[in-house]
Amino acid sequence: MSDISASIEPDDLDGLFARFFADRPHVRTALAVSGGSDSTALMALMAEWIARTGRSFASCTVLTVDHRLRPGSAAEADAVARQASALGLGHAILVWQGDKPASGLQAAARRARYRLMADYALAHDIGLIVTAHTEDDQAETLLMRLARGSGLDGLGAMAPLAPLQDGEPLLIARPLLEVPKARLQAYLRRRGIGWIEDPSNASPIFERVRLRAAKSALEGIGLTPGMLSLSARRLRQVRAALDRWVADVLDPRAGIVEVHPCGFFDVDRSKLTALPDEIVSRVLAHAVAAAGGAGQPVPLAGVEAILAELASTPTGAWTLARARVAAAPERLLIEREPGRDALPTLLLVPGSVAVWDGRFRVSTGHRCEGAVEVRALGVEGVRELRARVDVATRLPVASLRATPSFWRGIDLLAVPPLDFRSGAEAGELRATFLALAGSGGGG
Repeated sequence: MSDISASIEPDDLDGLFARFFADRPHVRTALAVSGGSDSTALMALMAEWIARTGRSFASCTVLTVDHRLRPGSAAEADAVARQASALGLGHAILVWQGDKPASGLQAAARRARYRLMADYALAHDIGLIVTAHTEDDQAETLLMRLARGSGLDGLGAMAPLAPLQDGEPLLIARPLLEVPKARLQAYLRRRGIGWIEDPSNASPIFERVRLRAAKSALEGIGLTPGMLSLSARRLRQVRAALDRWVADVLDPRAGIVEVHPCGFFDVDRSKLTALPDEIVSRVLAHAVAAAGGAGQPVPLAGVEAILAELASTPTGAWTLARARVAAAPERLLIEREPGRDALPTLLLVPGSVAVWDGRFRVSTGHRCEGAVEVRALGVEGVRELRARVDVATRLPVASLRATPSFWRGIDLLAVPPLDFRSGAEAGELRATFLALAGSGGGG
């Protein structure tokens, strides 16, 4: 794959896709396809690989998000649907409803796109979302993050395979990260497949477009997409080693961090701060992200500011990314910030799965007698629970009140993180803190 303008050939297909399915051969898959050249090539390449390997076309669905940002977007989504059908793939159009922000439009559209695809995936038992990010996208991402002063995680840019959110089983695969855009367009021309040109890709109001305008100058000093992507790949290797260290710190056997099923972290302050600063920062960022459930990267500057104050004060409290960090001389408590953003209410029918407040995976079994409501336990719920069972007095009140509970009308059916269940169907109700989802913890 050395010629950046040569078409992708059939012999290249296994190298692109097989690695993502080796450990999950039967996973249901969604392709994120907008209709542009990159994602159209992804769709055609995936269909060709499925046909060559004998996999089931039924296991792969194309998802197109209609952002409703310009006239003709619905017609473009319909055109992608026709292309998908011609390739033998199923298709669904997901619409971004509601008002659009006046600023930060591209970032908001990206968040909406992933939220819509994740919701669809959860509802249709899809475990893998495949996107068409290319080597060019990877290079642009690294440059954009350099311009913002990003740390190691940001400079590692995009990983070939990663969870959509920490603790979530839904994965994002990016098989084209080492493929130049020029090769994808050469492939489409060879196959006689057209694509849609998004006019926003030529608008200088967007950061990526301005970077593309500087591409020739950057390449003239050696900052080619290939070399930038190589740097990002090497930085991800360092990040992987640090992530392993953080996982060891979070392991209960280390005796440093307790991750509670109710959604909070109780940290031995002296043991944590004895570790290297980079590891302390990563542990804190991980805990803030999980306890807050904001669904966005935790600002590194915010983490650094908290750590700087912790170094000089025995007690204090700070908020960041919907989480509250409270310091006592010997402990740190990291929990959902009280009063910040209303805690949601979900109505779950039997056999459904959802993510509640960005922090818990909640589900109902098929044998439930009817729909149930998932909401925060709240003041009244805590009072009722304490009247019925013993609740450990050491549990933080704010975290108790922000714990998910299952109700039918005024009847409290279950609080799975506290192992409380009432009635025969309560065993079908589950709520697992996402920070524990991969470790078998939770209810």
